[in-house]
Amino acid sequence: MSLINSTAIPSGASAYELEQSLRFNDDDSAYLSFTPSSAGNRKTWTYSVWFKIGVLLTSGNTYNRTLLSDDNAGELISLATTGSGTGEITIDLCGANQRGTMMLRDSSAWYHLVVAMDTANATASLRKRVWLNGESLASQYTTMPALNAEGDINNTVEHTIGKQGGQTRYFDGYMAEVHLVDGTALTPASFGETGTYGEWKPIEYSGSYGTNGFYLNFAGGGIISSATGGNSTATDGNFKAASFTANGTFTPSADGYVEYLVIAGGGAGSADGSTTNGNGGGGAGGYRTGMLAVTASTGYAITVGAGGVGSLSASGVNGANSVFSTITSTGGGGGGYYINTAGAAGGSGGGGGVNSGAGGAASPAGQGFAGQAGSSGQGGGGGGAAEAGGTDGTGQGGDGLASSITGSAVTRAGGGGGSRGSGGARAGGTGGGGAGGNGGAGTSGTANTGGGGGAGVSGGTAGSGGTGIVIIRYKFQ
Repeated sequence: MSLINSTAIPSGASAYELEQSLRFNDDDSAYLSFTPSSAGNRKTWTYSVWFKIGVLLTSGNTYNRTLLSDDNAGELISLATTGSGTGEITIDLCGANQRGTMMLRDSSAWYHLVVAMDTANATASLRKRVWLNGESLASQYTTMPALNAEGDINNTVEHTIGKQGGQTRYFDGYMAEVHLVDGTALTPASFGETGTYGEWKPIEYSGSYGTNGFYLNFAGGGIISSATGGNSTATDGNFKAASFTANGTFTPSADGYVEYLVIAGGGAGSADGSTTNGNGGGGAGGYRTGMLAVTASTGYAITVGAGGVGSLSASGVNGANSVFSTITSTGGGGGGYYINTAGAAGGSGGGGGVNSGAGGAASPAGQGFAGQAGSSGQGGGGGGAAEAGGTDGTGQGGDGLASSITGSAVTRAGGGGGSRGSGGARAGGTGGGGAGGNGGAGTSGTANTGGGGGAGVSGGTAGSGGTGIVIIRYKFQ
């Protein structure tokens, strides 16, 4: 998709076109992610992106559409909803905040955003600079970073493009010509110029990128006509989706970008054999989705994580990790056993044991949600990919997330329900396992969904976590 039509560029001007863009659909929870293997310059860097809004921000929809974020959303560049219900740009970096006053109301227009950080600069006003379409961003308020402040951009943490780290807030629209320049604070003149008619248009960047910098033009290597691997393959229009329900190898025929969904094995629930106490449900396996570049004829090993095995008189066992190339989803946390025992941390955390067992944390952040703490007579629900355990009711597992990567929406990675000493069963979250009630065994998480296992009670065995799954989608024609 060309942003500037070459016929509109006067003779003698640089006829540089951005031929490709990447569509982000928030309904598919699509985003890109990367984790630097070593830290770069955390004081000085530049981020440049062309973007087009797919959904106008209003007071009635998600208020944050992220262009760049660190793993826990402590630092982000995003579009947000104002009190008047219109879209604006917000910048939260190195402990300094900024909110632009330019409203983003045109869903047909391309915008160009440049953010330059240089906290080592002795002049405070030059430590953070932001431009939209080549002009300095007018702001409602602006704070500047402290001298030599270091943020998490270019640190060894997960970076996300199109999603706020640790949150379920996704960008909807298009992005093109994405640059991260590590170690240099640049101006818009490195990426664009003013045309004869006053329009802002792109130019080709010719500088270096530093240690952790990168350039994404989304051109890929063209169509991936075929690929090998997977236990089944679904066709959806011009796309194919290879599903791995067991370990294997994915080998593409050409360079390109693939969309992935990587879900780890779910954690098992806990069961103590008592007629009077509750136990924690298992947390769902970690849930990661995004885009990844692949190379022709290269075999990418796929690991599908097993679910934790349910047993009796023991804390729930964590699920195993699922892996595709550099993408690792962490197994779900096991449920807490009996009185006051905490649920285990995992992709989503396990529910805590009866009385005051703490819910397990979602760790690392961004792959799921925490388990619910135990309460009087009740074990906590395991966390799911969409929400924490217990969100929809005491002891209930957190819901999973829906994805249409295979062409139809499927919800996966729900948390297992906690058990209680008397009364009816507590449900697992959508896409997860159920829970044993009075005198019952826990229900296992559904295979190849990464669902958490339900907790058992009154002599009932805990449910096992569901096995994970890896799905890789590519354009074949």
